Amino acid sequence: MSRDDARKEGATRVLQQLDLSENEAVLYSRMLNWPQSTVQELGTRTPFPRTMLYYVLKQLMRRGLVSARREKRRTVYIAEDPERLYDLLAEKERELARETSAVRELIPWLKHRYHLAGERPNVRTFEGMEEYPKALEDSIISHPREILAYETFGTKKPALQTRDEHDRRRIARKIQKKILFFEDVGALHFVKSRAYDDFTQFRSVQEGSVAPFGVDLLLYSGKLLYTSYYHEHEPTAVLIEDRVLYEMQKNLFDSLWKEARDRTLAFTERS
Repeated sequence: MSRDDARKEGATRVLQQLDLSENEAVLYSRMLNWPQSTVQELGTRTPFPRTMLYYVLKQLMRRGLVSARREKRRTVYIAEDPERLYDLLAEKERELARETSAVRELIPWLKHRYHLAGERPNVRTFEGMEEYPKALEDSIISHPREILAYETFGTKKPALQTRDEHDRRRIARKIQKKILFFEDVGALHFVKSRAYDDFTQFRSVQEGSVAPFGVDLLLYSGKLLYTSYYHEHEPTAVLIEDRVLYEMQKNLFDSLWKEARDRTLAFTERS
């Protein structure tokens, strides 16, 4: 490439930085060699077909870089002085200043949303028997070292059967689980009838130390899984990922666990 060709190519690139299209930049550069030309003449001096020439000339006229004058039966297109490019540069600078100001105003708001997202709990809801196994599955795929649980025992409702099946998978993965339950005849009978394993501990909470509630709660890996289910309804599970809330509930659990009665070996007790 000759030095002159390189300079022309460089000029085209610079003009494009002023928001001219490549075709506009090429045509305006060529017209500066012949500042007054008809479409017929430009057709022989530029690589554009006639239809394209009319379109690009119209765009250059809109930018103030080309004007037109009627002479007898023909139209002459005039390339304006390159000094006009200063006007485009000034507009580009004003546009950049507006964009810079808008971005500066936007960044604090975006940063607020970014930090808020890091602090906001992540909440998912699982409704019904089809969704319930997915909620329980999270406590396995999260690979927790230990699961802390408040659980209710009772009639073999479908939800409880699903929970028992999930427990078998947990035990197979050797994930430890501590279970607190409110002691009554039915719950104690369930614990005594359950097969012993090395990965599950039971402790019972006496009524009076804390008011009984009918919601299951699993604590693991910074997450809380609440499950409510009744004989006449399918389960609804809410999974919350929030480290602060998890730590608060874990501290409460640990406090109750220390005071609770160990029932892990209840199956050895006499009825």
